Amino acid sequence: MSEGGHVLRARAMDRTGSELLSPSVGEFMPTVNEGELLASGQSIGTIDVLGVRRELIVPAGVEGRVSERIGGGQVRVPVEYGEALLSISTTSMASLSEADSPETADPDGALAFTAPMSGRFYGRPSPSEPPFVSAGDIVQRGQTVGLLEVMKTFNRLVYQGDALPDAAKVEKVVPNEGDDVVRGDIILALRSLAES
Repeated sequence: MSEGGHVLRARAMDRTGSELLSPSVGEFMPTVNEGELLASGQSIGTIDVLGVRRELIVPAGVEGRVSERIGGGQVRVPVEYGEALLSISTTSMASLSEADSPETADPDGALAFTAPMSGRFYGRPSPSEPPFVSAGDIVQRGQTVGLLEVMKTFNRLVYQGDALPDAAKVEKVVPNEGDDVVRGDIILALRSLAES
């Protein structure tokens, strides 16, 4: 039996990041591992409370890399109310943004939006719907440009990054529908609007 998702509470840890806390007593079944990048709205797994499973969602404003996960590599971890399920580090986010964020690739304004994690790329919400973006489109900061399937969970790819302009023209969608990509692979080849 499955019910709707539960947005988790976050507890700040100094200035280095935050912890995501269990909403109740139960068995936590994680779908993320140490070292993975998380963003708000992403699922981290489910919690089973007396046979009822609820999806656990990263709260708004929380992003970073999983620095620690309760239970190590266990598939099912008994947890108590308020126990830290994950520790998320933001200390490496500045260097991560530089590494993951697209950089100007050449002097004539070419840019690239890269995959923040490994997974299977989908450029449309479903096979019968139009793509999120196509060559020639203008993308805006915060716009969904695709989906990455990671362990049967679909994560939205959102156009963002410190090295990116607020808007850019899509030159090419690099992966094909259903292609496997790894973190850092180019998803969109872009051109600055100033150079278009």
